Amino acid sequence: MASNSNDNHRVTSRNVSSQFLIPTTSNTPPSYTSYSSTFMNDSPRRSPRLSSRSPQVTPKLSNQSIIHRVVSGGVTNSRSPKMNIRKKSSTSSRRDDYSNIASRIILNDDVNMSNPNDNNIVWNFNLPADQSDDEEVGLSNNTNTIVSPTAPRPLTRAEVLSYFEQQSDGYKCKLCEKVYKAAKNSDSNLRKHLSSSHQISNVLYKSQINGHSKSISTTISSDRKDELHNAAINCVIEDGLPFDTFGRPGMSKFLSTAVPGYVGPNRKTVRKQIATSYSLYTKKLRALMPKLDFIALTSDLWKSSNQVHFISLTAHTFTHHYEHVSIVLGFRRVIGPHSSTLIENYIQYELDRLGIQPQQIISITTDNGSNMKKAAATLRFGNPISCMAHNLNLVVSKGLCLWSEPKQDNFPLEITLDLDEWQDIGGDLDYSIDTIEYDESSIDAAADFVSEEEDNVNNDGETNISGTINIETDGDNDDDIDVQFSSLILNDKNSSPIDHYELLKNVFELMKKTRLIVKFMRNHNITNEYIKKYMLSKNNNRKVGGLVLDMVIRWNSSYLLLDRLDKHKDVVHSICAFPNSIIGLTDQQIKRSKELILNEHEWELICCLKNVLEPFFNATEALSGQNYPTMALSFYVFRLLLHYFESTSKDDKITAALKQSLRYWFNIQCKAKLPAGQIEIMMVAAFLDPAFYRKMNDNDRKSAKKLIFKKLDKTNNSHPTSTSLLTSPSPPTTTTGKRNALEKLAAVCGYTISLATTTKQCMSVDEEISCYIKAAQTSNDFKEFWTTNSKQLPRLASLVRRVNIIPATSMSSEALFSVASFLHRKQRSSLSSRTLRYLLVLKNRNVLEKFE
Repeated sequence: MASNSNDNHRVTSRNVSSQFLIPTTSNTPPSYTSYSSTFMNDSPRRSPRLSSRSPQVTPKLSNQSIIHRVVSGGVTNSRSPKMNIRKKSSTSSRRDDYSNIASRIILNDDVNMSNPNDNNIVWNFNLPADQSDDEEVGLSNNTNTIVSPTAPRPLTRAEVLSYFEQQSDGYKCKLCEKVYKAAKNSDSNLRKHLSSSHQISNVLYKSQINGHSKSISTTISSDRKDELHNAAINCVIEDGLPFDTFGRPGMSKFLSTAVPGYVGPNRKTVRKQIATSYSLYTKKLRALMPKLDFIALTSDLWKSSNQVHFISLTAHTFTHHYEHVSIVLGFRRVIGPHSSTLIENYIQYELDRLGIQPQQIISITTDNGSNMKKAAATLRFGNPISCMAHNLNLVVSKGLCLWSEPKQDNFPLEITLDLDEWQDIGGDLDYSIDTIEYDESSIDAAADFVSEEEDNVNNDGETNISGTINIETDGDNDDDIDVQFSSLILNDKNSSPIDHYELLKNVFELMKKTRLIVKFMRNHNITNEYIKKYMLSKNNNRKVGGLVLDMVIRWNSSYLLLDRLDKHKDVVHSICAFPNSIIGLTDQQIKRSKELILNEHEWELICCLKNVLEPFFNATEALSGQNYPTMALSFYVFRLLLHYFESTSKDDKITAALKQSLRYWFNIQCKAKLPAGQIEIMMVAAFLDPAFYRKMNDNDRKSAKKLIFKKLDKTNNSHPTSTSLLTSPSPPTTTTGKRNALEKLAAVCGYTISLATTTKQCMSVDEEISCYIKAAQTSNDFKEFWTTNSKQLPRLASLVRRVNIIPATSMSSEALFSVASFLHRKQRSSLSSRTLRYLLVLKNRNVLEKFE
């Protein structure tokens, strides 16, 4: 073997295992094929130790034993101790030796390649474990050569930069003298230029080669690409999509089919463009807000599911055509205690940032949180307004004891308290505030509590309002709940009056029982499917709503629970009374269903509760609008509720007692605890809205007219130099009309004639009100009426813009929190609070077009 080494060709291989053999000539019989492999070290000074660790090939062994040892991994007898020791020593070091030693395989060129059918040669090219299947195996006439092609190494950064000259605005190409920009630690743009413009090889990275290899048959212009990019980013903002939506495989395939040649923006482009859009939108707000005449605010706090707190601020104003518009001014993360000072400083920070002046602010609407009420009570932001939807929710929760057990110390109720007439009708009414001095460093103060938002804020995306209590979750197993219910027995209708304490205690226990019933029916698949099939057959295969659970923070959810339960009365009673007829229920479930059965008196109370809650359900829905004025509507809603409380002639004693409790708490939440002047604002707004003017009674009209007289007189006396629309009546003024052709002829001829004049007389306040009352009789549309009559009724039109723009609820803040919960859901938990603010502010940015 050694003497023939000079005649053999040597082929270098980086990764060759000891099991890869090349066939050589052999004189062995055709019954088997002989193999021979010889490993030679590059260095003649190979250490004996290293040689001993290498796989040994003994030329004295027979061909058959060589084949057996090599093919079977070098093991001839698994029971041989010597062979086992050799196997352990060789396999433990073989990988390290082959990675450091360049082995050469000597191939015999005497193999007969012209006879492929020669049975004396077995062409079994088994690739080693670290050699890929796509490596080429080159065979020549004289040699069998294994070629292991390697991808050419791309040029280094220094080599790429040698083609460019660095400048202040980028890198200037030495070949074409064009300037290209590149990131601080990236030269991908420069490599792409060298490859596409100058056809320089080995400059692109592998990722660039793969992307570049996808040939695009159709190209689009840069203007068209920008247009599509803007549309895609608008889609992300408006629909709350992830930033990588247009880079996902399915969307990429769709875009390649719908718009050949267009590649959607990646997540970095989307994020950058959103930040740019927010900056431009803020500039537009700063230019617009100081030009608006009157602005009403709403603000609220929100706590996410992972206990991260945010505060929002929205503005409400009228366009020139009296269209109600809501604008999100801010949404920021709050750090620190939620004190009234913190809230007050934040609101002032946002107003100063956008250039809103104190005289523009009319009011601020908040919920009943003590910190929010205290911040609004400073009058720095106009008249404080209490959210009427929150107030109604408190009336229902406390008046019926839906969530808390009544205390006997709070009874008997003072139901004789007069609710028919609201007080303070003749008191001072001030819809605007004078300029208030405030600290000019409010922006610096705000920075102490408003975080500029870390980039990693986790949020599961569940809506959870601050200050809510923990509610029982819908577990799959409610068998561990051990609550004993005593059957409800109500007094007979002909007996003595019902005790409010006992009645409300029964209501509290009944609500707990109904919630367990709904959980039991919904959490077990057998009962849930049974109810669905029963309701479909009962309603001629029309789908109806299933059973629902109520929540403390969800307005009207208790009404929905009772309403659905009453509609499913037959099937629920059937399941609870005859659970043995339901196939599939276990003994424990059967026992549990029997414990939850409702008797006749309990079903009667459920019906009464549903009936008294229905007006509040409709009232809350009416007040929950965002695109129309709600202050006038709130006055009419409350008058209707008062009328409902008074109409008890046809009610049974249970319903009458429930109404009395609701009426008591209505007087507390919707009168006694309202800020001063809110009832008067509601009354004036209703008077100035033609849709509700005709629905007011005579006493309310007279009271509202008195308030309007007082306000306008006060405005005229305190602002004598204000605009002519708000000044006292002035003497008749004359304005010269346009001269016709005859008058021009007389002037040219030097003949003087008396020119035609028109007289414009300003109406008094009383005359304006009279004209308004006459015109309001035939109109129901607020926007259309005041757009048409604003010039004829200038004083009232100005008052409308100040009073009717005030929102009666903080619904705009609640809606904003719902959107924030969706955007910051679990799948987008890495969304920073800064980006969340950008998305919420930009979502309805198109409303600014209404002011153009």
